[in-house]
Amino acid sequence: MKYRIHRLLVIVSSVLIGSVFVAPGAEPARWLQQSGYGLMFHYEAFKNHSPEMYNRVIDSFEVVPFADAVASTRAGHVIFVIGQHWGKYCAPNSVYEKRLGVGNGVWTSRRDLIQEISEELEKRNIRLIIYMTARAPMRHYKVIEAMGDTLPSIAGKPAGPDVNPMSHPRKVKGFLRSENQAPNPTFLKHWGAVCGEWSRRYGTRVSGWWFDGYKTEMRDAYEGLKKEPYNIDTWVRAILSGNPDAELAFNAGAHPTLSLCTKGKLCPHQTFTSGENHGFYEKLKKGHGKALTPKNFPAPEGVIWHLLLPLSAGWGAGTESRFDLETLKDRVDVINAEGGTVTFDVPIAGDGRIPPGVLGTLRTLGKDIGKLRDGTRSF
Repeated sequence: MKYRIHRLLVIVSSVLIGSVFVAPGAEPARWLQQSGYGLMFHYEAFKNHSPEMYNRVIDSFEVVPFADAVASTRAGHVIFVIGQHWGKYCAPNSVYEKRLGVGNGVWTSRRDLIQEISEELEKRNIRLIIYMTARAPMRHYKVIEAMGDTLPSIAGKPAGPDVNPMSHPRKVKGFLRSENQAPNPTFLKHWGAVCGEWSRRYGTRVSGWWFDGYKTEMRDAYEGLKKEPYNIDTWVRAILSGNPDAELAFNAGAHPTLSLCTKGKLCPHQTFTSGENHGFYEKLKKGHGKALTPKNFPAPEGVIWHLLLPLSAGWGAGTESRFDLETLKDRVDVINAEGGTVTFDVPIAGDGRIPPGVLGTLRTLGKDIGKLRDGTRSF
């Protein structure tokens, strides 16, 4: 009874503050605010595979059952990893292939998995956000070099291909990864071309981009790069070339100050917070602090508040939810009522299957949480 009363109060409060229902003359809510909650998939089953095995895994992905499973949870959006720092992508890209001097099927898949997923999600009224890195894939020196990104360095000098590009200053004195240095115009030109090819191919079927590795060094380089012909603005224009209305998030790490932008946007083009965290509460040295909500950690004006956290054992890992259903319902309700949205990172197999224990929890969660988004999406 106590729980039902709490849920009623949350629903009433959402009406009063206009997070879902818009008062006459007020700015209409953006789609992400009406999404309720979404699912993220770190699809990297192919990360350590040979090109042949990598393509075989991607070819095994069953798109229709995957989209049906997502729809059964009543999630409003999906963040799907097109590729991460391993340098391999689950979609073709001629610009990337040319820069690396290889054909399709080596570092990029022969199958355009993103195209197929975007089409099936669109049929089910579910928005797609692409996860992409803001910098060249960090695990491969030759990829960093080919893309023209700032090379890993030791005491200000290029570290060279024999030093692990993922090293840390604690192990290699004076070492800096690429992402912990400012990007340069040559890289931003190439990365804009890579992102732009996908953006124009997918068009409005991609409703947003979530960029990882946009560290404070990249933020701080923004103004200085503006005088260059290729800069962060030109990169973002390429990202938006297929859908100028796409929402954009930039991520510098799992801390409320950065992920929730409590001290300002990481990038002037940011439209929603990356939200990366590991739980529903601020993490302190001892225990936890305040609940992560839009009221407790407000986002900058015009930036949609968004929280992202793993539902199971970790990013892309696990077989069961680590949260009980009542906690999930309560947190999603409160955050929605305050004008925010939540994304749960969910494990996924190479063929697109979601662990039954996780999927069952999400289906129950989706049945309980009422959404007003159904039937309101237009492409």
